[in-house]
Amino acid sequence: MKILVIIGSLRKKNTYDTVKKIEEYHKNYSDFKYEYLFLKDINFKLCKGCFVCISDGEEKCPLKDDRDLIINKIENSDGIILASPNYVMNVCWLMKNYIDRFAYTMHRPKYFNQYFMILITSGSYMGTKQASNALSLMSSGGKIISKLSIYNSPGMNKNKKEKQEKKIKREAKRFYKLLSNKKKHRPSFGFLVWFSVFNASSIENKKYFPADYEFFKNKNYFINIKLTLLQKLIVSFFTNFFTILIKKGFI
Repeated sequence: MKILVIIGSLRKKNTYDTVKKIEEYHKNYSDFKYEYLFLKDINFKLCKGCFVCISDGEEKCPLKDDRDLIINKIENSDGIILASPNYVMNVCWLMKNYIDRFAYTMHRPKYFNQYFMILITSGSYMGTKQASNALSLMSSGGKIISKLSIYNSPGMNKNKKEKQEKKIKREAKRFYKLLSNKKKHRPSFGFLVWFSVFNASSIENKKYFPADYEFFKNKNYFINIKLTLLQKLIVSFFTNFFTILIKKGFI
C-alpha cells in the first residue's frame, strides 16, 4: 500500500513528528510505503481566485506549476494523509491555498479509489474541528477513514501525553485496517444527491459552467459504475427536483 503524506506546515516539527509516529506504527507492516510531499518545497503558486478552473476547466488554470504533480501522486496512492497545523481556528495558509487550488473538485470529484486521513495538530483545543472540516472537503469523492486532532501544548501533563500517544496509535491501527481491507466504491445516498444537484446545474447553467456540462454529459454517476434501480430512481428524482429549484431561482 502506498501512502502519500501532504503536509502544509512551514516547519518540520509538530505536524511532521505526528505523521512520523503514524508511519513508525505502520513499519510493522511491510506492505505500507510512505512518501512525503511538503507544500513549502514545491512550485505551488497562490490561487488567483479567477474561478476559471471551476467554470472552464482545471486545464485552463493560468497558473503553471506543480499542481498536476500533486494530482498524479494522489491518483497513484492508496491512502493519503492530509496534514496541517491549526492556525487561528483553520488550516495554515499553504494548506488553505491547496484547498483553493483544488476547489473545482467540489464540482467534479475524482478520488473515489483513495482513502484519506485528515490530521490537524494544534496548541489549543479551539478550532481543530473547523480546520478538520475544511480539509475534509479535499477528499473529493474519496473515503475519509480517519480524522485525527493532536494537541502539542507545552503545558500538557504526563497523563495527557500518554493519552495522545494512545490516540495516535489507535487511529494508525484503524487507518491500516480499513485501508488494507478497502472495498470498491459504493454510491451512498449523499453522493447520489451530490451528483444530482451538480448534474442538474450543469444542464441549466451550461453557459456559465461549460466544464461541468462536459463532465456530467451522458453520465449516470461521477464515475463509470453500474447503479441499482433504486439508485437510478434517486438520481432521477433529485435531478428533476434540483432542476425545478434552479429554474425557479431558489438555488
